[in-house]
Amino acid sequence: MSFSISATDFGTLDQAINATQQIKQQVNTLTAETSSGYISSDYAGLGQNASVSLDLSAEIASNNGVAANANSAANIQQVAQTAMGQIESIASNFAAQATTLETVPSSATTVAASANGALQQVAQLLDTKVGDIYVFGGEDSRTPPVPDPNNITGSAFYTAIQGAMAGLVTNGAAATSAATLAIASPGGTSPFAPSLEAAGVQTQVDLGGGTRVALAPLANANSNATSPGLGTTSTGSYTRDLMLGLATIGSLGSANSNDPSFLPLVQSTVATLQGAVSAANGDIGALGSRQSQVTAAQTELANTTTALTTQIGNVQDADLAQVAAQLAAAQNQLQASYQVISTLSQLSLSKFLPT
Repeated sequence: MSFSISATDFGTLDQAINATQQIKQQVNTLTAETSSGYISSDYAGLGQNASVSLDLSAEIASNNGVAANANSAANIQQVAQTAMGQIESIASNFAAQATTLETVPSSATTVAASANGALQQVAQLLDTKVGDIYVFGGEDSRTPPVPDPNNITGSAFYTAIQGAMAGLVTNGAAATSAATLAIASPGGTSPFAPSLEAAGVQTQVDLGGGTRVALAPLANANSNATSPGLGTTSTGSYTRDLMLGLATIGSLGSANSNDPSFLPLVQSTVATLQGAVSAANGDIGALGSRQSQVTAAQTELANTTTALTTQIGNVQDADLAQVAAQLAAAQNQLQASYQVISTLSQLSLSKFLPT
């Protein structure tokens, strides 16, 4: 009896080896999925879902960019709201103090010193910063709205108010009030940066979907509120009016208190400060509404990111329970393949020879 080994036997061995290599690759792929949690480490491995993943990734990146803008805007708005509250408080305080001058004119020197300190504080508040950004600087956010807040009482603005106040006895209250109002009004002797006065533009933030929201008011102009008494006791800006009122009180002295023009001037200044309080409160309320709008946008953007992340996870993330089952099955197949190869590789002519 004779035996033979045909080429078919070697073909079977080659096929077993190829099949084993394929199973081994499958085991490696499933092991990588288990380790990373992703179906594939690159888009090619996602097959027809690659384009879906790319589109969702682009949407997430865009949404996150808008969300970053909204978060930055919310921070700036909160800082602005705090500073504006302090400015309004100073205006309210000195409106009350100026009123006491009507009945106690002898306190003019004391109140004047306090007003000068408050004027410096207002100038500093208008230069409030978040990082490198001047909150009330508008689009020119790198330039301080008030050039030298610590020396505001030595500025051309304050000196001009002082000069007008020096003529109170001679010119009377009405003319003096008109002169100081002209100094503080746009086109007068400004305490603000020239670039802000020339072309100040309020900063806006893009909240997506074509929605843009203004942030803080400009240091030299109202955002939404209308100042009462425009042209008579108001410059049209509560910050200008407040600085005007404080500079006016700061320029008063005990020598003025006995002059007949003193009381009418004080009354005009009280009207200016009260108007500043009213307009400041209006802008504070308007800023609060814009803050609510930004907060709502933050919530919506966060929800959108969550939804998009879930969608991309459905495309990219591996089902770990399913992968574990597949990996166990593939490992069993691999072990069986190794046994088949071992058996086939042991075939030799001697095994077929008669003993």
